[in-house]
Amino acid sequence: MLNFEELEKGFTEEEAIAEANRCLNCKNPLCTSGCPIENRIRDFIQAIKVRDFDRAIEFINESSNLAVICARVCPHTDQCEGACVLAKKGQGIRISKLERFLADKEMERLLIKSKGKVAVIGSGPAGLTVAAILAKEGYRATVFEARNVPGGVLRHGIPEYRLPNEMVNKQIEIIKNLGVRIETGVVIGEDINMDQLFEMGYQAAFIGTGTGLSRNLGAPGEDLPGSLQAIYFLETISLIIEGSLKKADAPVQQGDRVVVLGAGNVAIDAARTSLRIGAAEVTVMDIVEESARRCNDKEYEEALEEGVRFRFQTSVREILGPDKVTGVKTSRFAPAPDESGEIRLLPVPGTEEQMACDKVIIAIGQKPFARIVSTTTGIQTNEQGYVITHEKPYYSMTTREGVFAAGDVVHEPQTVILAMREGRRAAEAINNYLQDKAMGKNS
Repeated sequence: MLNFEELEKGFTEEEAIAEANRCLNCKNPLCTSGCPIENRIRDFIQAIKVRDFDRAIEFINESSNLAVICARVCPHTDQCEGACVLAKKGQGIRISKLERFLADKEMERLLIKSKGKVAVIGSGPAGLTVAAILAKEGYRATVFEARNVPGGVLRHGIPEYRLPNEMVNKQIEIIKNLGVRIETGVVIGEDINMDQLFEMGYQAAFIGTGTGLSRNLGAPGEDLPGSLQAIYFLETISLIIEGSLKKADAPVQQGDRVVVLGAGNVAIDAARTSLRIGAAEVTVMDIVEESARRCNDKEYEEALEEGVRFRFQTSVREILGPDKVTGVKTSRFAPAPDESGEIRLLPVPGTEEQMACDKVIIAIGQKPFARIVSTTTGIQTNEQGYVITHEKPYYSMTTREGVFAAGDVVHEPQTVILAMREGRRAAEAINNYLQDKAMGKNS
């Protein structure tokens, strides 16, 4: 029987480095001139010398998309190898075998890229971080986003003047180029539940859905037209900017007098956005002292410069209006002992007053949606609705094996960078979990 096994064997790593070290690193490399596609042969050989194989592969890929084939079938002796200055002495560099060494290495890396399938729920900072890291580690990561465009809070919760959507789009494109698949318009817990994801072959899942459900004020008049939640307000303005809604759909119109309740970063975003779309005046109220405000100094100072007014140790007791918002009734608050003797912020008698306004934007906090945990077996939450996770045996794993969570869905809302940090730690934990599972360590 005829033998059709490949005749020539490739270089080992040490053989490739030894061959690369014979290269004279010519100032004007004739090998490149002899190559029909002008491959950067000298450059990739120098990279092999120092074991920078990734860089060497990059040099090849600049001009060749079929290096694994070209290395085997190109007439190298008539082209690059024949042009090598050492070829005159019969000692030409084995360029074809060096190219093959690199091409085979890249092919192996790409073919083993799929270590497993991981579902990432939510395309905010935590979810995108997890997906990108796992893709680089060799997993097939699929991001499921409930909205029609990805980005989560990066797109819908942060105003355009702070984070342009164009920058979000570019960052998402980079992540997609890593091999991450993004499915938009898919609501996990409604269209598909977590149990079904595992039935579809996903070996692990990450919940990074954030806190999209706003907390209510609990005051009379909260349901009046003109009283709205900050998250809804910011999302609506984002949709207007991207062209999905008309300017007339803006909850705040030209000349409106706006009261924003809360002084966290979301509240400041809502206040500054209101001014940008034409509000006549914006007043931010918070029950805490100025020194205890949750927004950072930069956002606070910029808001003051733009004309936002602040009233601390003040809270709205009632939203006024017969059929729409016409004002608010407020009280001053100060630390005082309650009936049990505990020091709390309590209303100061005799400080009630009314303030006319057209819109009230409530920004006193958010909490997670319950649709994922309510449709999934085994995932527990605390009394506030946040997903419970553990440090061990794997960081951020929920009470259900193989399901991880991090970011605002696990605790009170924090900054983007902290969500990214937690996403990184969660991705590392997912990788460790799946590697251990493959070796039977966590069965």
